[in-house]
Amino acid sequence: MRQKVQMQDPIFGSGEARTAKAPIAVSPAGVACRAELWLSSDGGVTKAATSGLVAFTSTGAQQNVSLPVTLPAGEGLEYAVYLDIFANSSQLAAYVATESVIIPSASVGPITWE
Repeated sequence: MRQKVQMQDPIFGSGEARTAKAPIAVSPAGVACRAELWLSSDGGVTKAATSGLVAFTSTGAQQNVSLPVTLPAGEGLEYAVYLDIFANSSQLAAYVATESVIIPSASVGPITWE
């Protein structure tokens, strides 16, 4: 079961490259870990964008792990943010953010003058 984790409601442009920084604590120190941050617009069925598995070694305390993601192409979309943490092949934790990444769109019809 996924736990909820707090996140601001970011608004980004289509195709932008961004880096999420997740404060992750794994104990004890010295454990080889991996984390993956990914976005989904269909309830977590499909990964629309992913950081891939990012390796880090636990410190036994909270540490910021950088997770680079290129946002999906397209506008007017909202993506849930998921974070999975692994040690060896075992999933230690699974999170979903409380807010979504938004890629806004805008349109305008013909401008007329009166």
